[in-house]
Parts: sequence; C-alpha cells; structure tokens
Amino acid sequence: MRKLKHHEQKLLKKVNFYNWKSDDNVREANILTKYGIEKREDYHKYNKIATGITSLVAKLRKMKPSDEERIKMTQVLLEKLYSMGLIRNPQSLEDCEKLPASAFCCRRLPVVMVRMKFCPDLIQAIKFVQQGHVRIGPNIVSNPALLVTREMEDHITWAEGSKIRRQVQEFNEEVDDYHLLGN
Repeated sequence: MRKLKHHEQKLLKKVNFYNWKSDDNVREANILTKYGIEKREDYHKYNKIATGITSLVAKLRKMKPSDEERIKMTQVLLEKLYSMGLIRNPQSLEDCEKLPASAFCCRRLPVVMVRMKFCPDLIQAIKFVQQGHVRIGPNIVSNPALLVTREMEDHITWAEGSKIRRQVQEFNEEVDDYHLLGN
C-alpha cells in the first residue's frame, strides 16, 4: 500500500471505521419491520413530530398551572392527540411527556386492520390496502401510510367491488342474488 498524502491522513483522523452511525439503527430497523413501514422517511417524520410534541409539553409544564393560555393549549393538545388515538387518557399531560414515534406507527391503516381482525398479518393488510380493497367511508384508500383516527376506525370496510368483500359476504351468507347475476 502506498503512503498516504498529508490531506488523506487528516481526513482519516476524523473517520472512525469501527463505529458507524448507520450501525446504531437496530431499534429503528426493528420498528420498521414490526409495523411494515416501507419508507424510512415516514418513521423519521413520526419521530420529529413526537419530539416536537414532547418539547411542547415541556414548555407547557414550565408555565404556571393557573395560566389561561396553558389551560387552553393543554386542552387543545390533549383533545387532538386523543382524537388521533395517540394517547389513552385525555385528562393529563403525563402520556404526552414521553410520546414515542411508535404511537404513530400503531395508527397506520394496515396495523389498525390487523388489530380489528380484517387480516391475519401485516403483510397481507399492506397488500390489500395497496391493491385498493379497503375503503374508509366512501373513499377507497390505497396508501398504507394513512394515519387512522378514532372516528375513522369505525368506517373501515372492504371496497364495494372487492372480491374480498364478496368472499366475506358468501361466508356470512349475506350475498344478494342481484349481485350474483353480475349486475
């Protein structure tokens, strides 16, 4: 091997070949596989939002408890997080102090579908969403990164022309004869 030039030696002093930053993401990789997240950027966005919420809670805690602005902002924040399904108790800021990014991952459409027993596993749920077999209310959803609120949870069904819907109806003996004729 040739002798390194001066600037090459200086550059190598700044690089640690034994400990890379990308090697420390085992926890992140586990979360990405556990919740079926395909884009790493989605997890980073969830992480930024979660840290923003925790910093907002820390700022609210520093304010006086009797301050009207603090009470108003706390109520708005708690109501929003509760309606999103990120916290379980809409009464206190304790759940918001250490809000993990995985709370956002739990509210993704395929994860909610598995929890509601629409699908046996996450991979199948992701495929069904991407293929357009799922609708929320009147809208067909094809984005598995959609965050489902508590209100939207009640409106998740199979799409109208979906073969899965037909299979479920046949199994439950709810098939309409009109639809069997192909009309």
